[in-house]
Amino acid sequence: MGKLELIRENEVVSMYSPLFSGESRTEFHQFLTANKSLTHPQLKAFFDNIVAVIRKMDSCGARENLFRPEGGRVKAIPLVISYRTDKRIGKMRLYCLRLSDRLLILGNGGVTTKQKYQDDPHMLKAVEDLRQVDRLLKKEVKRQRADWNDFNTIKSIIETITI
Repeated sequence: MGKLELIRENEVVSMYSPLFSGESRTEFHQFLTANKSLTHPQLKAFFDNIVAVIRKMDSCGARENLFRPEGGRVKAIPLVISYRTDKRIGKMRLYCLRLSDRLLILGNGGVTTKQKYQDDPHMLKAVEDLRQVDRLLKKEVKRQRADWNDFNTIKSIIETITI
């Protein structure tokens, strides 16, 4: 069984990432490790943009306008890249589960040349893993009859839930 591990926290936002059973690194750390050394300028720009958005959240929180919608609470970073990209090289996405402006679960992602995440097995797995975490959180929130707007209660659930 896995857990949600705290990645970053301050008075504005708390960020967690799944640490699945049998893994030594969280999904977010796996994403960072797999993509931080990419040297192609297009992919490096995507990676740098993703890291910049995460750092920006330290001061403004996980605001909705920082993410691409991917269905439900699953979101992706970056929202947009301001220059034209070569589709043969691909684009990079980091998938997240945005619970509120103050609570964010950073998942995995990577580089893809596919138009939709559903067409890339790695990206599909990253999204499905987050959806599974979301289902477990919803079930526990319902079981405890908690209010999604109660930051401390939801944070407590995140820190104690088994995934």
